[in-house]
Amino acid sequence: MAAPSLQKPGPSGVISSRNYVEGVPISSQWRTGQFVLIGLVALAAIWFALIGFHSPQGETGKADNLSPFDLVGFIVLAGGIWLTTPTTWTVASTTFQEAIRRKWMGALLGFAIVMLGVSTFFTWMSQGEEQKFLRDYGIGFIVIMTLIVAIFLGVSMTAPDIERRTIFTILSKPINRREYLLGKYLGLMMTLGMNLIIMSVIFMMAYAYFVISKDSFADAFKADNIGVSYQGLGFDLTNLARALALHYCNLAIMAAFAMMLSQYITGITAIIISFVVYFLGQSASYWERLAGNTGDSKAATPVLAPSIRAAVDAVYFVLPRLDRFDVRERIVNDLPVGLNYMFKAGSTGLLYAAVLLLIAHFAFSDREF
Repeated sequence: MAAPSLQKPGPSGVISSRNYVEGVPISSQWRTGQFVLIGLVALAAIWFALIGFHSPQGETGKADNLSPFDLVGFIVLAGGIWLTTPTTWTVASTTFQEAIRRKWMGALLGFAIVMLGVSTFFTWMSQGEEQKFLRDYGIGFIVIMTLIVAIFLGVSMTAPDIERRTIFTILSKPINRREYLLGKYLGLMMTLGMNLIIMSVIFMMAYAYFVISKDSFADAFKADNIGVSYQGLGFDLTNLARALALHYCNLAIMAAFAMMLSQYITGITAIIISFVVYFLGQSASYWERLAGNTGDSKAATPVLAPSIRAAVDAVYFVLPRLDRFDVRERIVNDLPVGLNYMFKAGSTGLLYAAVLLLIAHFAFSDREF
Protein backbone atom coordinates (compact mmCIF):
# COMPACT_ATOMS: atom_id res chain seq x y z
CA MET A 1 0.00 0.00 0.00
CA ALA A 2 1.93 2.99 -1.25
CA ALA A 3 1.57 6.15 0.78
CA PRO A 4 0.28 9.17 -1.16
CA SER A 5 2.06 12.43 -1.72
CA LEU A 6 0.96 15.44 0.29
CA GLN A 7 1.63 18.00 -2.42
CA LYS A 8 -1.97 18.91 -3.27
CA PRO A 9 -2.74 22.51 -2.21
CA GLY A 10 -5.85 23.56 -0.35
CA PRO A 11 -8.78 24.60 -2.55
CA SER A 12 -9.12 28.04 -1.00
CA GLY A 13 -5.44 28.94 -1.27
CA VAL A 14 -5.47 30.03 2.38
CA ILE A 15 -2.85 28.46 4.65
CA SER A 16 -5.17 27.03 7.26
CA SER A 17 -6.22 23.46 7.98
CA ARG A 18 -9.68 24.66 8.95
CA ASN A 19 -10.37 25.54 5.30
CA TYR A 20 -9.48 22.10 3.98
CA VAL A 21 -10.21 18.91 5.87
CA GLU A 22 -11.32 16.56 3.08
CA GLY A 23 -8.00 14.74 2.90
CA VAL A 24 -6.71 12.12 0.48
CA PRO A 25 -9.24 9.48 -0.64
CA ILE A 26 -8.60 6.09 0.95
CA SER A 27 -8.22 3.26 -1.54
CA SER A 28 -10.02 -0.04 -1.28
CA GLN A 29 -6.66 -1.79 -1.00
CA TRP A 30 -5.84 0.25 2.12
CA ARG A 31 -9.24 -0.48 3.66
CA THR A 32 -8.80 -4.19 2.93
CA GLY A 33 -5.49 -4.16 4.79
CA GLN A 34 -7.15 -2.40 7.70
CA PHE A 35 -9.92 -5.01 7.85
CA VAL A 36 -7.33 -7.79 7.85
CA LEU A 37 -5.41 -6.21 10.74
CA ILE A 38 -8.60 -5.53 12.70
CA GLY A 39 -9.60 -9.16 12.11
CA LEU A 40 -6.30 -10.32 13.60
CA VAL A 41 -6.89 -8.08 16.62
CA ALA A 42 -10.37 -9.58 16.99
CA LEU A 43 -8.93 -13.11 16.87
CA ALA A 44 -6.38 -12.18 19.54
CA ALA A 45 -9.20 -10.78 21.69
CA ILE A 46 -11.22 -13.99 21.30
CA TRP A 47 -8.18 -16.12 22.17
CA PHE A 48 -7.52 -14.03 25.27
CA ALA A 49 -11.17 -14.14 26.39
CA LEU A 50 -11.33 -17.94 26.02
CA ILE A 51 -7.83 -19.12 26.94
CA GLY A 52 -5.26 -16.37 27.26
CA PHE A 53 -6.36 -14.92 30.60
CA HIS A 54 -5.31 -18.11 32.43
CA SER A 55 -2.18 -17.86 34.55
CA PRO A 56 0.92 -19.86 33.58
CA GLN A 57 0.65 -23.47 34.69
CA GLY A 58 2.29 -24.05 38.03
CA GLU A 59 2.27 -20.41 39.09
CA THR A 60 -1.22 -19.98 40.55
CA GLY A 61 -2.97 -23.23 39.69
CA LYS A 62 -6.18 -21.42 38.77
CA ALA A 63 -7.51 -18.98 36.24
CA ASP A 64 -7.34 -15.26 36.76
CA ASN A 65 -10.46 -13.15 36.81
CA LEU A 66 -11.51 -11.85 33.41
CA SER A 67 -13.20 -8.46 33.30
CA PRO A 68 -14.62 -6.56 30.30
CA PHE A 69 -12.02 -3.87 31.00
CA ASP A 70 -9.30 -6.32 29.93
CA LEU A 71 -10.72 -6.19 26.39
CA VAL A 72 -10.72 -2.38 26.11
CA GLY A 73 -7.17 -2.42 24.80
CA PHE A 74 -8.19 -4.55 21.81
CA ILE A 75 -10.94 -2.03 20.99
CA VAL A 76 -8.49 0.88 21.25
CA LEU A 77 -5.98 -0.92 19.03
CA ALA A 78 -8.64 -1.68 16.41
CA GLY A 79 -9.79 1.94 16.49
CA GLY A 80 -6.20 3.16 16.01
CA ILE A 81 -5.80 0.89 12.98
CA TRP A 82 -9.02 2.26 11.46
CA LEU A 83 -7.97 5.89 12.02
CA THR A 84 -4.57 5.33 10.41
CA THR A 85 -5.01 6.66 6.88
CA PRO A 86 -2.42 6.72 4.07
CA THR A 87 -1.79 10.37 4.95
CA THR A 88 -1.19 9.41 8.58
CA TRP A 89 1.30 6.80 7.46
CA THR A 90 3.12 9.35 5.31
CA VAL A 91 3.49 11.69 8.31
CA ALA A 92 4.65 8.75 10.46
CA SER A 93 7.29 7.68 7.93
CA THR A 94 8.58 11.24 7.57
CA THR A 95 8.71 11.66 11.36
CA PHE A 96 10.64 8.39 11.72
CA GLN A 97 13.19 9.40 9.09
CA GLU A 98 13.68 12.80 10.70
CA ALA A 99 14.06 11.26 14.17
CA ILE A 100 16.74 8.73 13.24
CA ARG A 101 18.77 11.44 11.50
CA ARG A 102 19.15 13.45 14.70
CA LYS A 103 22.77 13.40 15.86
CA TRP A 104 21.97 13.02 19.55
CA MET A 105 19.80 10.01 18.73
CA GLY A 106 22.69 8.28 17.01
CA ALA A 107 25.08 9.15 19.83
CA LEU A 108 22.67 7.86 22.48
CA LEU A 109 22.02 4.64 20.60
CA GLY A 110 25.75 4.10 20.03
CA PHE A 111 26.47 4.62 23.73
CA ALA A 112 23.71 2.16 24.67
CA ILE A 113 25.02 -0.48 22.26
CA VAL A 114 28.52 -0.23 23.72
CA MET A 115 27.33 -0.37 27.33
CA LEU A 116 25.04 -3.33 26.66
CA GLY A 117 27.66 -5.12 24.58
CA VAL A 118 30.19 -4.99 27.44
CA SER A 119 27.58 -5.58 30.16
CA THR A 120 29.16 -8.93 31.06
CA PHE A 121 32.21 -7.05 32.30
CA PHE A 122 30.23 -5.73 35.27
CA THR A 123 29.19 -9.16 36.56
CA TRP A 124 32.11 -9.13 39.02
CA MET A 125 29.99 -6.77 41.13
CA SER A 126 27.65 -9.63 42.07
CA GLN A 127 29.67 -12.78 42.62
CA GLY A 128 27.58 -15.96 42.67
CA GLU A 129 24.48 -14.35 41.10
CA GLU A 130 26.00 -12.91 37.95
CA GLN A 131 23.11 -13.87 35.67
CA LYS A 132 20.56 -12.16 37.95
CA PHE A 133 22.66 -9.02 38.11
CA LEU A 134 23.09 -9.07 34.33
CA ARG A 135 19.33 -9.29 33.74
CA ASP A 136 18.61 -6.46 36.16
CA TYR A 137 21.37 -4.29 34.72
CA GLY A 138 20.38 -4.88 31.11
CA ILE A 139 16.68 -4.18 31.53
CA GLY A 140 17.30 -1.19 33.79
CA PHE A 141 19.75 0.36 31.34
CA ILE A 142 17.41 -0.15 28.38
CA VAL A 143 14.53 1.37 30.37
CA ILE A 144 16.54 4.53 31.12
CA MET A 145 17.89 5.00 27.58
CA THR A 146 14.55 4.49 25.82
CA LEU A 147 12.71 6.63 28.37
CA ILE A 148 15.03 9.55 27.60
CA VAL A 149 14.30 9.14 23.89
CA ALA A 150 10.54 8.88 24.47
CA ILE A 151 10.29 12.05 26.55
CA PHE A 152 12.71 14.25 24.62
CA LEU A 153 11.31 13.25 21.23
CA GLY A 154 7.71 13.36 22.47
CA VAL A 155 8.08 16.95 23.62
CA SER A 156 9.65 17.98 20.30
CA MET A 157 7.17 16.33 17.94
CA THR A 158 4.98 19.35 17.12
CA ALA A 159 6.79 22.31 18.71
CA PRO A 160 9.48 22.74 15.98
CA ASP A 161 6.85 22.85 13.21
CA ILE A 162 4.94 25.51 15.13
CA GLU A 163 8.06 27.57 15.94
CA ARG A 164 9.35 27.44 12.36
CA ARG A 165 5.80 28.07 11.11
CA THR A 166 6.03 25.10 8.75
CA ILE A 167 2.79 23.94 10.36
CA PHE A 168 0.99 26.41 8.06
CA THR A 169 2.39 24.70 4.98
CA ILE A 170 1.72 21.19 6.31
CA LEU A 171 -1.87 21.81 7.31
CA SER A 172 -2.67 23.63 4.07
CA LYS A 173 -2.22 20.29 2.29
CA PRO A 174 -4.85 17.51 2.24
CA ILE A 175 -4.26 16.51 5.85
CA ASN A 176 -6.36 17.20 8.91
CA ARG A 177 -5.07 17.79 12.41
CA ARG A 178 -5.98 14.32 13.67
CA GLU A 179 -3.94 12.70 10.90
CA TYR A 180 -1.01 14.98 11.61
CA LEU A 181 -0.98 14.34 15.35
CA LEU A 182 -1.57 10.59 15.02
CA GLY A 183 1.13 10.37 12.34
CA LYS A 184 3.61 12.13 14.61
CA TYR A 185 2.81 9.70 17.42
CA LEU A 186 3.13 6.64 15.19
CA GLY A 187 6.45 7.92 13.86
CA LEU A 188 7.64 8.38 17.43
CA MET A 189 6.56 4.85 18.34
CA MET A 190 8.37 3.48 15.28
CA THR A 191 11.53 5.25 16.43
CA LEU A 192 11.16 3.92 19.97
CA GLY A 193 10.48 0.44 18.63
CA MET A 194 13.64 0.52 16.51
CA ASN A 195 15.76 1.67 19.47
CA LEU A 196 14.21 -0.91 21.79
CA ILE A 197 14.71 -3.78 19.35
CA ILE A 198 18.36 -2.91 18.66
CA MET A 199 19.21 -2.54 22.35
CA SER A 200 17.29 -5.71 23.25
CA VAL A 201 19.05 -7.82 20.60
CA ILE A 202 22.50 -6.59 21.67
CA PHE A 203 21.74 -7.26 25.33
CA MET A 204 20.27 -10.73 24.72
CA MET A 205 23.27 -11.68 22.61
CA ALA A 206 25.60 -10.56 25.41
CA TYR A 207 23.53 -12.45 27.99
CA ALA A 208 23.44 -15.63 25.87
CA TYR A 209 27.21 -15.41 25.32
CA PHE A 210 27.76 -15.10 29.08
CA VAL A 211 25.59 -18.12 29.93
CA ILE A 212 27.00 -20.33 27.17
CA SER A 213 30.59 -19.38 28.07
CA LYS A 214 29.96 -20.44 31.68
CA ASP A 215 28.11 -23.62 30.73
CA SER A 216 28.31 -25.81 27.66
CA PHE A 217 25.93 -24.97 24.79
CA ALA A 218 23.77 -28.03 25.46
CA ASP A 219 23.65 -27.55 29.24
CA ALA A 220 22.81 -23.84 28.94
CA PHE A 221 19.27 -24.67 27.79
CA LYS A 222 18.56 -27.21 30.54
CA ALA A 223 16.27 -26.21 33.41
CA ASP A 224 18.13 -28.03 36.18
CA ASN A 225 18.12 -25.28 38.85
CA ILE A 226 21.87 -25.73 39.31
CA GLY A 227 23.44 -24.32 36.16
CA VAL A 228 24.31 -20.71 35.39
CA SER A 229 20.81 -20.23 34.02
CA TYR A 230 18.58 -22.03 36.53
CA GLN A 231 15.50 -22.27 34.31
CA GLY A 232 17.43 -22.62 31.07
CA LEU A 233 18.64 -20.01 28.60
CA GLY A 234 15.47 -20.35 26.49
CA PHE A 235 13.32 -19.48 29.50
CA ASP A 236 15.51 -16.48 30.35
CA LEU A 237 15.48 -15.06 26.81
CA THR A 238 11.71 -15.48 26.53
CA ASN A 239 11.19 -13.79 29.86
CA LEU A 240 13.48 -10.92 28.90
CA ALA A 241 11.66 -10.43 25.59
CA ARG A 242 8.30 -10.27 27.38
CA ALA A 243 9.61 -7.82 29.95
CA LEU A 244 10.93 -5.54 27.21
CA ALA A 245 7.63 -5.80 25.31
CA LEU A 246 5.85 -4.62 28.46
CA HIS A 247 8.29 -1.73 28.66
CA TYR A 248 7.21 -0.74 25.13
CA CYS A 249 3.73 -0.16 26.56
CA ASN A 250 5.36 2.01 29.20
CA LEU A 251 7.06 4.02 26.46
CA ALA A 252 3.76 4.39 24.60
CA ILE A 253 2.23 6.05 27.66
CA MET A 254 5.17 8.36 28.33
CA ALA A 255 5.45 9.37 24.66
CA ALA A 256 1.75 10.25 24.57
CA PHE A 257 2.07 12.11 27.88
CA ALA A 258 5.04 14.15 26.62
CA MET A 259 3.19 15.03 23.41
CA MET A 260 0.14 16.06 25.40
CA LEU A 261 2.15 18.30 27.75
CA SER A 262 3.92 19.96 24.82
CA GLN A 263 0.55 21.34 23.69
CA TYR A 264 0.15 23.30 26.92
CA ILE A 265 3.59 24.24 28.29
CA THR A 266 7.13 24.89 27.13
CA GLY A 267 9.52 22.10 26.24
CA ILE A 268 11.85 22.14 29.23
CA THR A 269 8.93 22.27 31.67
CA ALA A 270 7.22 19.40 29.87
CA ILE A 271 10.41 17.32 30.07
CA ILE A 272 10.78 17.89 33.82
CA ILE A 273 7.12 17.10 34.52
CA SER A 274 7.29 13.97 32.36
CA PHE A 275 10.21 12.57 34.35
CA VAL A 276 8.47 13.44 37.64
CA VAL A 277 5.27 11.70 36.52
CA TYR A 278 7.28 8.65 35.43
CA PHE A 279 8.91 8.23 38.84
CA LEU A 280 5.59 8.86 40.60
CA GLY A 281 3.94 6.28 38.36
CA GLN A 282 6.65 3.77 39.20
CA SER A 283 5.78 4.23 42.88
CA ALA A 284 2.03 3.99 42.29
CA SER A 285 1.74 1.11 44.79
CA TYR A 286 2.91 3.50 47.53
CA TRP A 287 0.24 6.03 46.54
CA GLU A 288 -2.29 3.20 46.49
CA ARG A 289 -1.46 2.38 50.09
CA LEU A 290 -1.69 6.05 51.10
CA ALA A 291 -5.09 6.29 49.41
CA GLY A 292 -6.33 3.39 51.53
CA ASN A 293 -6.54 0.81 48.71
CA THR A 294 -3.85 -1.42 50.14
CA GLY A 295 -4.17 -4.08 47.44
CA ASP A 296 -1.66 -6.85 48.00
CA SER A 297 0.43 -4.82 50.43
CA LYS A 298 0.68 -6.18 53.97
CA ALA A 299 1.70 -2.81 55.41
CA ALA A 300 -0.75 -0.82 57.47
CA THR A 301 -2.47 2.14 55.86
CA PRO A 302 -1.16 5.45 57.27
CA VAL A 303 -3.66 7.66 59.09
CA LEU A 304 -3.94 10.97 57.19
CA ALA A 305 -5.96 14.11 57.71
CA PRO A 306 -9.11 14.30 55.53
CA SER A 307 -7.73 17.12 53.37
CA ILE A 308 -4.45 15.29 52.76
CA ARG A 309 -6.29 12.03 52.08
CA ALA A 310 -8.43 13.82 49.46
CA ALA A 311 -5.29 15.14 47.75
CA VAL A 312 -3.67 11.68 47.82
CA ASP A 313 -6.85 10.13 46.38
CA ALA A 314 -6.79 12.66 43.53
CA VAL A 315 -3.13 11.93 42.76
CA TYR A 316 -3.72 8.18 42.82
CA PHE A 317 -6.78 8.53 40.56
CA VAL A 318 -4.95 10.39 37.75
CA LEU A 319 -1.55 8.74 38.18
CA PRO A 320 -0.72 6.12 35.51
CA ARG A 321 0.13 2.75 37.03
CA LEU A 322 3.53 2.51 35.36
CA ASP A 323 4.71 -0.02 37.95
CA ARG A 324 2.53 -2.61 36.21
CA PHE A 325 4.93 -2.57 33.26
CA ASP A 326 8.05 -3.13 35.36
CA VAL A 327 8.55 -6.87 35.96
CA ARG A 328 12.24 -6.81 36.82
CA GLU A 329 11.55 -8.42 40.18
CA ARG A 330 10.08 -11.45 38.44
CA ILE A 331 12.92 -11.53 35.94
CA VAL A 332 15.59 -11.46 38.66
CA ASN A 333 13.84 -14.17 40.69
CA ASP A 334 13.38 -16.57 37.74
CA LEU A 335 9.58 -16.25 37.76
CA PRO A 336 7.66 -16.41 34.46
CA VAL A 337 6.10 -13.35 32.89
CA GLY A 338 2.76 -14.73 31.73
CA LEU A 339 1.04 -13.78 28.50
CA ASN A 340 -2.13 -13.19 30.50
CA TYR A 341 -0.39 -10.47 32.49
CA MET A 342 1.06 -8.94 29.35
CA PHE A 343 -2.36 -8.67 27.72
CA LYS A 344 -3.96 -7.21 30.84
CA ALA A 345 -1.22 -4.63 31.33
CA GLY A 346 -1.09 -3.88 27.61
CA SER A 347 -4.81 -3.17 27.56
CA THR A 348 -4.36 -0.63 30.35
CA GLY A 349 -1.41 0.96 28.56
CA LEU A 350 -3.31 1.39 25.29
CA LEU A 351 -6.21 3.01 27.13
CA TYR A 352 -3.87 5.43 28.94
CA ALA A 353 -2.15 6.39 25.68
CA ALA A 354 -5.46 6.84 23.84
CA VAL A 355 -6.84 9.18 26.52
CA LEU A 356 -3.63 11.25 26.54
CA LEU A 357 -3.63 11.53 22.74
CA LEU A 358 -7.28 12.57 22.81
CA ILE A 359 -6.47 15.37 25.26
CA ALA A 360 -3.55 16.42 23.05
CA HIS A 361 -5.85 16.44 20.01
CA PHE A 362 -8.37 18.70 21.76
CA ALA A 363 -5.61 21.20 22.61
CA PHE A 364 -4.04 20.99 19.14
CA SER A 365 -7.41 21.47 17.41
CA ASP A 366 -8.15 24.65 19.38
CA ARG A 367 -4.91 26.34 18.34
CA GLU A 368 -5.04 28.91 15.53
CA PHE A 369 -2.75 28.12 12.64
